[in-house]
Amino acid sequence: MTQIKRVQGIFSWVVVLSEVSHVFCCVLPSLFSILTVFVGMGVIGVMPLWIDGMHHVMHDWELPLIGMSAFILALGWILHFVSKRMDCRDTGCGHAPCEKQKDKTARTLKIATFLFVINMVIYTSMHYAL
Repeated sequence: MTQIKRVQGIFSWVVVLSEVSHVFCCVLPSLFSILTVFVGMGVIGVMPLWIDGMHHVMHDWELPLIGMSAFILALGWILHFVSKRMDCRDTGCGHAPCEKQKDKTARTLKIATFLFVINMVIYTSMHYAL
């Protein structure tokens, strides 16, 4: 197995893991917050009990999810910098240089970092007195 195939396999699993963690750290809490705002505005009459229960379960796992998200984000940046130094043509890859895809990855990581920072600002402002 060539080096590039091993790296691609690792990248694939990191992407899957980061997407799964994204559902729990960002998508579900955002959904719960939007529904809570709708209830407060009177758009929705009541919050379904299962959503309220799930919301409380999510609070129990909030810090581990934030830690996991930070770890995966840091891992993404580390792997990005490793891939920037790696020349695909030297590792057995037969296609043109990958710089364009690597630039897209950097843009995605910048957006993810921005969203993570916003998430941390919201978390600290809601849970700790400033």
